[in-house]
Amino acid sequence: MAGSLPEPTSPPGPGDSYAAEGAALVREQCSLQPLLALVLGSGLGDAVTGDVEVEREFAFEGLPGFPGAGVPGHAGRLLIGRLYGVPVAVFRGRVHYYEGHGIAATTLLSRLAANLGARTLLLTNAAGGLVPGFPAGSLMAIEDHINLMGVNPLFGWRFADGLPAFVDVSRVYDPALVRAFEDAARSQGVTVRRGVYVALSGPSYETPAETAMLRRLGASAVGMSTVPEAVAAVALGMSVMGVSCIANSAGTPATHADVLRAAGAGAAALRTVLSSVVPRLADAGGPVTMGPGEANPETP
Repeated sequence: MAGSLPEPTSPPGPGDSYAAEGAALVREQCSLQPLLALVLGSGLGDAVTGDVEVEREFAFEGLPGFPGAGVPGHAGRLLIGRLYGVPVAVFRGRVHYYEGHGIAATTLLSRLAANLGARTLLLTNAAGGLVPGFPAGSLMAIEDHINLMGVNPLFGWRFADGLPAFVDVSRVYDPALVRAFEDAARSQGVTVRRGVYVALSGPSYETPAETAMLRRLGASAVGMSTVPEAVAAVALGMSVMGVSCIANSAGTPATHADVLRAAGAGAAALRTVLSSVVPRLADAGGPVTMGPGEANPETP
């Protein structure tokens, strides 16, 4: 159509070179290229790390642009290795918006993973349950999200031609990955429910009135993460899967220690499902098919 804008030929970015520099640093010390990346949230850091054949480990503070670990339950480590035979980048912990580093910092994990060549991003978190059918310790596959953090993760991002990052988020969470996760859970006798995740800025938990509002909005679980990483990954052309471990009932008394304990209890079920689904993702040749040297670097 006359006057229409051309399709972008490269992904947008926030204008810094942290992810490209980080990927170069990792490649200098590690020959393995991850096919998929996994983010382990609060209390879930040990879910699969014992199963990773580690080639190299990096502290967050040693990676360009990354702040150090600042939240209990988030070790702040990047592991490059093989998980159940699949080359992976495993992030033990994440950067939260409430830590005060700015929204761009919350997307660093996705940006680094994309620059390393990972084509699939598996995000996990501990969340507060908003519906009675999601008891503590249960797993919820995220089928959609609501961003109530007060800022868009792509704030300040632009394409190479200067156009703002007008990115389609009508399908953030890949339905094929959700089905693969559910099939793997079913084969292992683990119950997985589907639901909508709502992200707030935190760090305070939700009041009873806020909890009632979130239920009316259609949310199934509430947390303080995941959405920035998921949206950034979609902008960079990655396939995304999200899983919440229900750690508490939103709107009732809770502490971070309570959340960590409950999430730790659900980590075993998560490990069981991941041990089945991770090899399936690689064997399927679907979302994780990028070969060596085909990384999708950001536009500086």
